[in-house]
Amino acid sequence: MKDLWYGDMRDLVKWGVLLHLAGEFGAGRILQVPYLRESTWGGLELDGQQIPIPDAVIRHFRNVRNITTLADDPRIELITAHFDDRGLYTRLIVDSIADRPDGEICIVLLDPDTGLQPTRAKLEHVLETELRDIWEAMQPGDVLVFYQHQTNRSGEPWIEPKRKQFEDALGLVRGAAKVAQGRSIAGDVAFFYCGRQ
Repeated sequence: MKDLWYGDMRDLVKWGVLLHLAGEFGAGRILQVPYLRESTWGGLELDGQQIPIPDAVIRHFRNVRNITTLADDPRIELITAHFDDRGLYTRLIVDSIADRPDGEICIVLLDPDTGLQPTRAKLEHVLETELRDIWEAMQPGDVLVFYQHQTNRSGEPWIEPKRKQFEDALGLVRGAAKVAQGRSIAGDVAFFYCGRQ
């Protein structure tokens, strides 16, 4: 995820879903895994002169780290390291999942730019093997939530094929993963979620 995308309509859906699920599952913590990557900001033009956008404006409107102030209960934490080494990043996620009080239920949000890997994965995607490693690190009662952006614009179904891929990666039976959406707000995104038994 890039700071560039923080605070858009999809975030209304995302955080509405997460806070609802936290209440439903009794989670005391939401761990957002934003797969942070550098954002490139365009500049401003004032009377023909190029100037950068002031840092204070970017920090206010596009700083993903601001999400930690959304709620006190559940506590919201996020991984702030930049995503550039898949192996190290997955290890950091696994360690962050384990770092909590005994018995605390955690919602783990995997929040890449696009979602699950297609045939040729890029940094915008989560690999199926990474998804499985993270799932296996979660404790009973925890909830995994996964951001999936629309994979095509041709009108072909995209949610069910990606849900099947998600379930297969985790070794779940068909229908075990639930789908959350906000179609009237941002129809190009879905969230898959399931509780760890």
